[in-house]
Amino acid sequence: MLQLKAQDGTCDPDGEPYAPIPVDAVLGNPQVLLRQVGNANPVMSRGPDGADLHGLGGGFYLDFPGDALTPGCLYEQDGRRFTTGLEPTVYAHVIEDVGDGQLVLQYWFYWYYNDWNNKHESDWEGIALLFDVPTAEAALATDPVQVGYSQHEGGEAADWDAAKLDREGDHPVVYSSVGSHASYFGAALYLGRGASEGFGCDNTDGPHRRVAPDVVLLPDAASGAADPFAWLEFEGRWGERQSGPFNGPTGPTLKERWHDPLPWFEQLRDSSVVVPGGDRTGDGVVRTFCAVVEGGSGLLLSFTASPTTTLLGLAAVAVPVLYALSRTRWDRVAPLPVRSRRRFGQIVRAAIELYRRHPLTFALVGGLRPRGRWRRWPPRWSVRCRCSARCSTLPAGRVAPRWCSPCRPVRSPTWSPTSSSTPWWPN
Repeated sequence: MLQLKAQDGTCDPDGEPYAPIPVDAVLGNPQVLLRQVGNANPVMSRGPDGADLHGLGGGFYLDFPGDALTPGCLYEQDGRRFTTGLEPTVYAHVIEDVGDGQLVLQYWFYWYYNDWNNKHESDWEGIALLFDVPTAEAALATDPVQVGYSQHEGGEAADWDAAKLDREGDHPVVYSSVGSHASYFGAALYLGRGASEGFGCDNTDGPHRRVAPDVVLLPDAASGAADPFAWLEFEGRWGERQSGPFNGPTGPTLKERWHDPLPWFEQLRDSSVVVPGGDRTGDGVVRTFCAVVEGGSGLLLSFTASPTTTLLGLAAVAVPVLYALSRTRWDRVAPLPVRSRRRFGQIVRAAIELYRRHPLTFALVGGLRPRGRWRRWPPRWSVRCRCSARCSTLPAGRVAPRWCSPCRPVRSPTWSPTSSSTPWWPN
């Protein structure tokens, strides 16, 4: 059972437009091309099906309509068109008698497009259930002992009876992150700090739309080109060929856990880093981090799509900044007294020296915060305006002097330090 963040409307980037789909949406589709890596990446066939993909190696890839690095709304629109009449679907794969007489049930999710920091066509994600019995027949009579959710290059695990695992009867509930489709155990904003967690932020917050997908059982391998699952033997890429993280992904059978799932379970984390909704300071810092990572990803996308234009743009920004820095003075000055006339470069050097001399003091000051919630203090002039009385007692016909105009806002009798906004009382 999946919970996907609902969109407010078509092409809303804050919601999830896709759902796990059958590969039939792209196989046999005349708008999808099969290309071979080489000079100009020639088209080998249009609308390839499973038989066309069977046995092809890593030198081939599928190419969807559009540019994966600048998707706009095209992929969402095509995804809707290509899945007309198709139900959301996940693929099941059973590995019996692994390790010390255990069984692993994998669910693989195929998504049409990955619209996250590492944008690319197609996306294979999934979860897995671990049983302490060796056969499928025995597994039907017992509960799993552990569940693993795939997240980027790593994942997170939970015991079947863990409080963090939501279930609808015997069905585990998966909260899929917007764009990246990483699978989580709850609705929250998650912080990724590296490859195993993803570098950036994953959002599974609501409101949600519930998806109950059909399940299709996969064999360990296809028997031949005529097999309905011949696409399992495709070793190429399921999306447009790009550099680095923007390349289309490979299929499930090329993942190590397809054949040997237990090592994958062993490297799963026990938890993920959640941004606490009630901590406004922490929330602000993390959201700034999320925005910076997203901005850096956007810059990398621009450079990958158009290196020359991106470099020219960066140069246009860097030249005036470097010129301004060269116009200041960077010679060493005494950091004390703090209040002293200095040029910008001297201020920077004095500040660094001051921090170097008193690191513990500044660390302690930085760690201080008021008890309870952060309070919103009004500007000093709004607490009491010294000239307000004189402004309000001017003789008839006299115009208030200019120095009175900034004093018109005065303190409200109902104002309190925890008010949501600073009051404004005009004279």
